[in-house]
Amino acid sequence: MKYYIITLLSLLSVVGLTSCVSDGEDIGSPIEITPDYDLSQGGASEADKARLKELHDKYGSYFLYDVSYKDAMWKQEAGAAHESNYKITMGNPANVGAFLDYLNDIWLKYFPDSFLKNGGIPYKVVMADTLSLVKDYGSDGIYYYPQPYLIVGNTIILPGMNDVAKMSESTRQANKLSILTALWDYYRAQGVIGVPEEFFANTDYKTPPTMSDTVQWGSRSYYYSDSDLDALRNRGFLPKYSQYGYSVYNEIFMRYSATSTTWANSSEQSIRNNDYNYYMSQIFNATDEQAEAFLKYPAIKAKWDVLINYYKDNYGIELRKIAKE
Repeated sequence: MKYYIITLLSLLSVVGLTSCVSDGEDIGSPIEITPDYDLSQGGASEADKARLKELHDKYGSYFLYDVSYKDAMWKQEAGAAHESNYKITMGNPANVGAFLDYLNDIWLKYFPDSFLKNGGIPYKVVMADTLSLVKDYGSDGIYYYPQPYLIVGNTIILPGMNDVAKMSESTRQANKLSILTALWDYYRAQGVIGVPEEFFANTDYKTPPTMSDTVQWGSRSYYYSDSDLDALRNRGFLPKYSQYGYSVYNEIFMRYSATSTTWANSSEQSIRNNDYNYYMSQIFNATDEQAEAFLKYPAIKAKWDVLINYYKDNYGIELRKIAKE
């Protein structure tokens, strides 16, 4: 008998709960979900505010020009603003439109809408006037080192707002390359883009490359002879791009002594990562003439083409346009 009583009480409890939920009288008022940021920030023209709203509606990202330091540096880490040694000053709201044009020219126009809508733009884009790394050297004073960008969590901070109208072409180009290179790392870390395994498939990451050596003034030094470089290129290895020209230290393999090399001191995964990063640095930066000097090697051209085709076919990104425009 006890079993039947318990069962009946349980059924009555369920019916009672169902009745309460269905009538909706005791649930409470609907919770209003408000935007994280008010896009009608002060000072900008109505036309520029409309552009900010259009960007948010289209891509889901906030383009902000009037935020506090805490908001700009917020990182979801222990529920607090990310501590840093940076100084940020906000710009003149009258320059919002010109700065949006600048961001389009150096960044957004290189990526299709489908990519930008799926993580191609960080959640917050802080448009600032200045961004500096602050170093306190004690009695020697405090120094401010200008930075072209800063990525904090899902926020990118981009300076230059007050100077955008008079920014030189060389500065714009330098900013474009440094910002897009940093964003490429961000895209990989966030899983927005992948890396084709085919790129690594036919490359030997185990056998150390060869370097020649010479003794001068009793000290042994190592260098790449022409035949060493040919062998390195035929294996499919590029140096990391440098705006200052070729340097043996930009190669993927470097011998420092008879027992110390970058190869021996790195894991295979680290060597693979460097190989990918060095290719991307050349693809983003090299002129056609510079690229041709490498692409005459079949192993390099094969890996180069894998990257070019992979990002075009899968994400609609034409990588070489970034270097050429």
